[in-house]
Amino acid sequence: MSFSLKKYAICRPQANGSLMLVLAAILLLVSCQKPQPASGELVLARVDNAFLYKSDLRQLVPANTLPADSAIIVERFIDNWVRQQVFLNEALKNLSSEKMNFERQIEEYRNSLIIFSYENQLVKEQLDTVVTEKQLAEYYENNKADFRLRDNIVKVNYVKLPLDAPNIGQFRRLFRSTDPEEAGLLEEYCIQNAATYFIDSETWLIFDELLREVPLQVSNAESYLRSNRMVELSDSYFRYFINFLDYQLVGSVSPLAFERENIKSIILNRRKHELINQKRNQFYQEALSGNQVEIFSP
Repeated sequence: MSFSLKKYAICRPQANGSLMLVLAAILLLVSCQKPQPASGELVLARVDNAFLYKSDLRQLVPANTLPADSAIIVERFIDNWVRQQVFLNEALKNLSSEKMNFERQIEEYRNSLIIFSYENQLVKEQLDTVVTEKQLAEYYENNKADFRLRDNIVKVNYVKLPLDAPNIGQFRRLFRSTDPEEAGLLEEYCIQNAATYFIDSETWLIFDELLREVPLQVSNAESYLRSNRMVELSDSYFRYFINFLDYQLVGSVSPLAFERENIKSIILNRRKHELINQKRNQFYQEALSGNQVEIFSP
């Protein structure tokens, strides 16, 4: 890189023929130069000796982002990078070496990441993820006190029909029928005409979630559920049909069917911890028997 005489003069000491002074002048000249970025890289910003390159922005902007939005994202990233580097430099200048000694924390963090990654590998390779209905039922029976409802829940058949849906009389009969052979006809009618529907006598729903789907005004859920079974109402666009098949109130024991996935997660989580603890103990015992471990008195 070439330098103007003017720039050179600023950094050059007065020559007196001494070899030491010449060397000092060369060192001073080098110190006056700005830090140089990596060759072949497009520089976007610099803070002292730190450079932000265009390559650092790879995958920063999501695909299909508008050009104007892309520019904003890039500008914010560059601004944040510069501000962080400036603050980092201040910290480096003002913190003592003792306060910047993070080797132990970094090593502990690295070790934790390695162990966590290996634990996940062990779980993926060796954890038994099959939970039978018998195991679910046994856990439920042994821990019923832990399963108390925080919401009112219901079993319902629910259909939302446009006002101009055909054969409403036939639909009402099918909707009220308890004949299993007519359930297929009801399903077929809903597929062809319903805006939405839910026909399932086994699945529990949270009552408040149902209320968000239908224009019901319920001030006392317990009183309403005790006194209503078949409900039909309408608004300016739809007719709503609800058949309350069963309900459970807040504070009562939650049904097994409602807690199935929760119980499965609990069982699998227990197995995971048992597997990890068993492996930790196994590896420890193997290390002891293989003379890999020595413990010295402090």
